[in-house]
Amino acid sequence: MSLINAISRHTLGLIMVCLSAILWSSAGFFVRMLDMNTWAMVAWRSLFAFLSLILLLAWGGYLRRFSFRHDVGLTGLITAAVMAISMFCYVAALKLTSVAGVMTVYATIPFFAMGLGWLIQSKKITKRALISAAVSLVGVVVMAASSSGMGDMAGNALALIMTAGFAASIVMSGKWPEMNLPAVTALACALCGAFCFAMMPQDLPVPDVHDTLWLIAFALSTQSMSYLLFMAGSRYLDPAEASLIAQADIVLGPMWVWVFFSELPARNTLLGGAITFVAVTGYLAGEYYLKRKSTRKN
Repeated sequence: MSLINAISRHTLGLIMVCLSAILWSSAGFFVRMLDMNTWAMVAWRSLFAFLSLILLLAWGGYLRRFSFRHDVGLTGLITAAVMAISMFCYVAALKLTSVAGVMTVYATIPFFAMGLGWLIQSKKITKRALISAAVSLVGVVVMAASSSGMGDMAGNALALIMTAGFAASIVMSGKWPEMNLPAVTALACALCGAFCFAMMPQDLPVPDVHDTLWLIAFALSTQSMSYLLFMAGSRYLDPAEASLIAQADIVLGPMWVWVFFSELPARNTLLGGAITFVAVTGYLAGEYYLKRKSTRKN
């Protein structure tokens, strides 16, 4: 019996989503490791992510039957544009402010997605979700109060745009399920990379072998492999359960830069992050418990 058959689908899903959260959490580590211009870093990261996704699509046989109109279309193009903006804002925010601050804002993504779902698809929002969202917002405000300069404030603003963009892409993928998400993600990487290559200073040298290897690892860890692991693993899990596990990167992200670069955030950032993390995980854990309870009754 093969290993995949021996392990239950649920367990396999748990392993995949946990690995994706670990990989996602390494973004701050790579941004601190690479001493590069922001435009250049995002441009090369996007290029390598695009190439890796194209190779994976080719390996899976998707390119042979790929049709831009069917697999992407106008809806996919809009989604890719939103994702591309979020990709740039994520790295730029990490360059300007603390990893803990960025991850605190990013932790509110479930509530951003709920709000956009209410606006776009008229989905109902429960009182418990509103209360949890309000508490998480308090955490963000407490964290923002620790901003010590224009860099921190700009970083927090970019993190807010990034979170709203990623939440919008989640809502769009649910509204338009016919999209080929790996292809849309590859297109987003291409759009982001093309824009950043156009914007970066022309006198910058091509990254050396050392930086190129780090950029490839950055792209694989935080864009292509993490995305594919999450999408594959979440098929075997309840959405609330997958979202709850994904929250691990909010704790792991600041931990990596503390361990490797001694980056210790301000007390207000830690306090705000803790408030937001408790509010979000508490809400997601409650959703998972209620779903399990309902399933058992039925």
